Amino acid sequence: MTTVPKMKLPDILAQYRKKDRAAGQAPGKGYEPIQPGDGKKTYQPVKPKGGATRTWPFLAVIIVISILFGINDFIKDSEPFKMASSFVKENQQIKDELGEVTETSPWFPSSLKTSGNAVQLRLAIRVEGKNGAGKAYVTLVYLKDRWQITDASYENRQGKVSPLIKGEARDTAMPPAAGKNTGKLSAGHRFFKQNDFKQAVSEYNLVIQADPNNSSAFYWRGQAYNKLNLPDKARADFVRTVELNPTHAEAYNWLGWLSEKDNQYEACIGYLTKAIESKADNSWSYYHRGRCNYHQGNRKEAALDAEKACKLGYQQACNVVKQLKDGK
Repeated sequence: MTTVPKMKLPDILAQYRKKDRAAGQAPGKGYEPIQPGDGKKTYQPVKPKGGATRTWPFLAVIIVISILFGINDFIKDSEPFKMASSFVKENQQIKDELGEVTETSPWFPSSLKTSGNAVQLRLAIRVEGKNGAGKAYVTLVYLKDRWQITDASYENRQGKVSPLIKGEARDTAMPPAAGKNTGKLSAGHRFFKQNDFKQAVSEYNLVIQADPNNSSAFYWRGQAYNKLNLPDKARADFVRTVELNPTHAEAYNWLGWLSEKDNQYEACIGYLTKAIESKADNSWSYYHRGRCNYHQGNRKEAALDAEKACKLGYQQACNVVKQLKDGK
């Protein structure tokens, strides 16, 4: 007869749990929670493969862009670019094509050449106007401690290139450097080149006070007044210029241009006719005299002026001739 040991219910349950735990364990191993994975390696986040390799091209692009922006800012702050930019902004042929110029910026290709003591710089400039954008090319030479513009051309939106220097109507060249022939004008010219037109006017005033018959002083003071947007004072100085020097073609050009702006077409025709008499190859004068003739109703004279300006290399005039032939 089997004797059952006297055990209370809690003791029986404890004994059962002990046997059940021992049966579920592998021999020689303790009970531990299983980690994520296969239980053999500790869990760590997986790093993306090739992350550093993909980052380098992006950084290289950022570095290149930063260098290009730095070069762009350096060029824009340079004296030759400022001179070329001023030339482009004031060029009437570009204004006729693009409208009032709102922005100029360095473009490509530009080049720099040296020969002995001379330095030649060719700048490509993107030109943005109210009516569109184009590209100008300006060549400058550094001689005798100053930059000089020696050549310029303009590429229109159709890709056609035309010269800007030949037959240029409005005198966009900077004042001459100081020398024995410039005398007291040199101070005014220096401020003019620095775009300090108020001070330039003050210096030209001193020259005129000392020499009331100095046509150059009146002409350059007129240029400075125009830069200051004082057209009436500019006109008075250009009138005095041609009174003192009746063959001053550029002063006549300015008078014609100011008259055209004010819709004084008859006066415009008269002044530009004088300009052509003083400078026969002035394509700008022919073109704008043609415009004033057109507004006066002189269609035949306008067409003849446009044809003459086109033959002298004024591209905008060639466009007008084509439009007239097409009956537009």
